[in-house]
Amino acid sequence: MPLGAISLECRPAAITVSVDKDFLQSSKIRESALYLGLPDCGVNGGNATHAQLTVAWDECGAILIKNDTYYKVSVTLYNSMDSYNSSNGTVEQPKIRLEVPIMCAYPKSLLLSSDLSSMGYDMINNIIIGTGSFQVTVRLMNGTIPLPQNYSLSFDEAVVVEVSLNTSSEQIKVVINRCWATPTQNPAETNSHVFLEHGCSLNTYTKVLMNGNSSTSQVSVKLFSFINLDVLYLHCQVQICAQIGSDTCAPDCLQRTARTSKTIGNAFGSLGPILKSDEDGSLEEEDNTLYLVGLSCLGIGLSLFFIIGFVCLFYYQRNRIGHYNFSVKPKQENFTYLVFNT
Repeated sequence: MPLGAISLECRPAAITVSVDKDFLQSSKIRESALYLGLPDCGVNGGNATHAQLTVAWDECGAILIKNDTYYKVSVTLYNSMDSYNSSNGTVEQPKIRLEVPIMCAYPKSLLLSSDLSSMGYDMINNIIIGTGSFQVTVRLMNGTIPLPQNYSLSFDEAVVVEVSLNTSSEQIKVVINRCWATPTQNPAETNSHVFLEHGCSLNTYTKVLMNGNSSTSQVSVKLFSFINLDVLYLHCQVQICAQIGSDTCAPDCLQRTARTSKTIGNAFGSLGPILKSDEDGSLEEEDNTLYLVGLSCLGIGLSLFFIIGFVCLFYYQRNRIGHYNFSVKPKQENFTYLVFNT
């Protein structure tokens, strides 16, 4: 088989195999004779130089396999060996029988092997293995607006951690599995504060907005409401999940049961630094100042109240008793004296 006659593209939730048309012509293989996995899964794309066959992971007999080191999806490329009439009217018979295992591993390197048989035609069963990757984006949001670098948060302000995946497939879901905050960039810092575990909130300040339902997941958290630090870095572990059949990728936080769906990849992201807003300190100082001013005003008010009350009581009692002259100076009397001689 010529180098590059069959190529593979591993994409999230799909496998695309391209076959060189010159190779098909020289091997007397019609495009309509090609299929992936099942005869109904024939050519469904291409261009002037290549015929393309694309199948999803749960179509055409594709198999998703998991072991200790990787996840892979496998399917086999075939061609029918039926004879056919060429454009010039002659009967043609394919010279090569294709039975090519196609494997997409996440993430593994390219591996090729070959074999030839002597059955009257060449037997091509090279194992075509390609690698696939996922581009995961992790960012901080204020509602729907991405936050700038070195953003400051107030005490009760929530920030949204958003994780998204570069796929349009409805089968691929993103699950934010675990999130924690540390005072340094080191995610293994011993002084860590976990606020999301197994996709579920661990405190009242954390709210899961959406998780495992699409290619985007979001978690809202009020960091400085439960972490008494001035600078924080966020770290999250993310799972890439293939929702096949009745399996689900969304965590069950009520029952906390394990997901039966299949994890096909893992990712990790860190964000920061996130700063604690100075407004918290100024607001606290302002509150203390207002508290002292309030106490002072209350004290002055009470003092004035008692003084005014005492004066009012004094005048009230004086008016009720009457006016008396308590002077010790003798008052000059106005008498007329008569003298009698006896």
